[in-house]
Amino acid sequence: MNKFLITGCLFTATALSVHGATMCSGESAAVALDLATGTRAISASETIHYSTAWVDGAAADAMAVVEVNGETLSSMAGSGAVTWTPQHNGNYTLTHKVMSGGTQVGETLTATFFVEPANPVLNPVSGTTFDSSLSVSMSCPTEGATIHFTTNGTEPTAEGPEYRRFKIYGKTTVKAVAEKNGLLSEVVTAEYALGQCADPVFSLADGAEFEHSNQEVSIAWNNDGVLRYTLDGSEPTAESPIYEGPFSFSESVVVKAKVFSDDFFDSSVVTASLTRVWVNVATPVVDASSSFTGSKTKVSISCATEGAVVRYTLNGSEPNSHSTKYTGPFYVTDSCTVKAYAVMPDYLNSEVATFAIEKVWVIGDTMGKPDHGFTTSGDGDAGWTRVTDATAPNGEAMKSGTITHEQSSVLSTTVMGPGTLSFSWRTSCEQDDDYEWDHAELAVDGVVKLRLNGVTAWTAASTEITGDGEHVIEWRYVKDDVESEGEDAAWVANYSWASAWTATRTTEVPVPYAWLTANDPDVVDEYEAYEAAAKLTGANGYKVWESYVIGANPNDANDFLKITAFPMKADGTPDFANITIYPPKSQWNVQGATPVLKGTATLGTSLDWQTVTDLNKASLRFFKIEVHLP
Repeated sequence: MNKFLITGCLFTATALSVHGATMCSGESAAVALDLATGTRAISASETIHYSTAWVDGAAADAMAVVEVNGETLSSMAGSGAVTWTPQHNGNYTLTHKVMSGGTQVGETLTATFFVEPANPVLNPVSGTTFDSSLSVSMSCPTEGATIHFTTNGTEPTAEGPEYRRFKIYGKTTVKAVAEKNGLLSEVVTAEYALGQCADPVFSLADGAEFEHSNQEVSIAWNNDGVLRYTLDGSEPTAESPIYEGPFSFSESVVVKAKVFSDDFFDSSVVTASLTRVWVNVATPVVDASSSFTGSKTKVSISCATEGAVVRYTLNGSEPNSHSTKYTGPFYVTDSCTVKAYAVMPDYLNSEVATFAIEKVWVIGDTMGKPDHGFTTSGDGDAGWTRVTDATAPNGEAMKSGTITHEQSSVLSTTVMGPGTLSFSWRTSCEQDDDYEWDHAELAVDGVVKLRLNGVTAWTAASTEITGDGEHVIEWRYVKDDVESEGEDAAWVANYSWASAWTATRTTEVPVPYAWLTANDPDVVDEYEAYEAAAKLTGANGYKVWESYVIGANPNDANDFLKITAFPMKADGTPDFANITIYPPKSQWNVQGATPVLKGTATLGTSLDWQTVTDLNKASLRFFKIEVHLP
């Protein structure tokens, strides 16, 4: 008979772990048998692989035979695989032998396996709650298996207590394991409790956004256990901080909370992911006229975000933390670009607001009185124009228009007399002592007061004006019927008006004129002797009235308070619905003083009225306020 040698191996392959379940034939049967003994976990099916290599000269009919408990699963040459289905409660002997001509050749390789018992079954199922007590039973599908258990959460062993029916009276963790032939099943765990802790509830829902630092959050629960929480997104444990009341945070956070109890099942872990959303400070609003005439215009800046700090620039540069801080309305005297932004702790900086203001030239600028009204006219529309003149007192002057024979060019204004009118002028024209030829003249209410002709240098001039009320002032350049000399023109500059008034006349409680000239010169410049004027604009676009109340010390500017402002309606009547008194009477320096609104619904000549110039819409009507002292 030809000799042969098995050089391959016999082993089982399973989805579960296999321990020592490999049989290999070779020189030493004892070694092969030792390698083939071991234990493994049960599986629904097993695949047995084998491989047999033959030496040269082996019999052609040599077959490898694999048997399980004496049942042949495969009989073939070379290598292959067979599938078998194991049963519970059994031991399995696997053998491998070689047959040739019906006779076994060589040794039989044998391995014995014990199957692990099935897992025990606990009744009632895990998660059952009860009122006061609960009976617990156990069983195992593996015949002859013994169940061991614990009720304190520790792992059961084969040396631990054997199963017997028992009762529990509080929250309990039961663990059980089945044992047979020295093999253990998996540990089965069941938990029972007197109830279930309700899930905690956050005051801010999961996914909520918040805008400011120190955002507060609270957690509500039914006090059936100990509430613990984390702020780093980790799962709460019995070692996590105990919730003791609302807490705050300033950045995005993931809060997790869970209720732990010795009697009830713990609650679920509840999560609130809260996101910090940074909010911009509201963009400042610049309240000003886009264009203005006169010496200055008022600029106010507001911000809808209460408490925000506004900073601004006037030269068009971007504002920053070093820019001027806005503390209240201010005036600008020339064209500029206001840029403002607002900042506030706990907010992002606002957008930059940009507002362009244009200073529009008027004759008053050249005449040295930007707030005083001037007009010009002339034959053939030859009015006076602005010119640069290095010899003029302020470097520029008003020059008469280009006219021809027997024509005139006129520059005019009005004043409230009495007072002294001063100015500078020069001429470049014919010389005539009788002033019948070309010349310049100053007329008051149509009466010529001063004359100038010839080629002259700048000359200072003045005239006294008597009489109350409005006076019309005219500078005229007048030509005769023939010839011209020089530049054939006149120039005027450096206007000044000194009113002779020492007190105002429009209220029974007069504000001293001296105080007005010192503390509210705009009123004096534009309205002369009147103590109040329409120099503000209300929200509806119409002018508003301003007045003053005299205090205990007329020489102290702090004793004069603006007491009221009310807008006018389009029909010229006061908007009574929006009259406000500021400051409130409780803050007046003269306690007990009472403002009384006076006036009529139609424009008349009554001294109760304060009219305005054409520059300020003379069609509007303004009431007077009397202040009644106690």
